[in-house]
Amino acid sequence: MVVLEVMKELPLTLIMRPFDFDTLSTSVHRYTRIEQVREAALPALAIVLCALVPVLALDRLHGRPRQ
Repeated sequence: MVVLEVMKELPLTLIMRPFDFDTLSTSVHRYTRIEQVREAALPALAIVLCALVPVLALDRLHGRPRQ
């Protein structure tokens, strides 16, 4: 769950990142700020897909009762 929160935490990333280092969140922010939605779509989709993997893994580990 920490991975999900850290990956999408934009304000903290903007404050603490080194110079000339972009993460997916900062790329999406930069492109949407200048209204280039097409360029922002791929990094935003990557964030969603990266967040989906741990969620699915946790769901599988938790397991559902079998009937």
